[in-house]
Amino acid sequence: MTFLHLVAYGATILAFCFVVLSLACGLYYLAELVEEYTVFTKKIIKYATGTVVFIHVCLFIFDRKPFFQVLFSLACHGVYSMNLQTFPFISLTSPPFLASCVLVLIDHFVWFQYFTRHYTPFMDIAAFFGVCVWLIPFAYFISLSANDNALPLSDPAAADAIPSQRKQGLFKTILGYITRRRDDSLPSSHINVQEYNITPNAGLSSSLRNSYGGGGLDNRKMM
Repeated sequence: MTFLHLVAYGATILAFCFVVLSLACGLYYLAELVEEYTVFTKKIIKYATGTVVFIHVCLFIFDRKPFFQVLFSLACHGVYSMNLQTFPFISLTSPPFLASCVLVLIDHFVWFQYFTRHYTPFMDIAAFFGVCVWLIPFAYFISLSANDNALPLSDPAAADAIPSQRKQGLFKTILGYITRRRDDSLPSSHINVQEYNITPNAGLSSSLRNSYGGGGLDNRKMM
């Protein structure tokens, strides 16, 4: 039984690695979709925020959730919505973004304290935190501008001014940085082509010039 327990631990670790890898691939794909469809993403976040607000109201009416906690969560989502004014540009130093980072932690702590005092099944707690607390902040997280030169795809004037730049999500930038560090750590062979001074088709070009050039000179002499 001891060896079987070791096998079970190894299988658990392997399953956890697969889950993390699947989650990373899913986040990367979502970041790609956000970059390609910024206007549509803005609409989705707007409607999702309204849906979460409606869920809070229903929880207050039907499940008798505490009024002040529900009101605080509604105020938090109101602050989150202020980031839509400049979407997909979200400055990491703007007051709405900084306030959102603080409020999402406070909102999580407020509801965590509530559920520790009032027994609720685990699935209900997980669903509440996943939908009502973390869904909207997570949507903003995967669509953050990674740098100050991010280019919104919905602004043609800006696209004409800086055509070579491309908007990147924060998650994609982090994943790309990890990939570059991994590639730099791997040994690679580098061949300097300029050392050999290779001119493609040099022999063929010279032979053609000699044949045509020589023939032309002979023709001129005969004339």
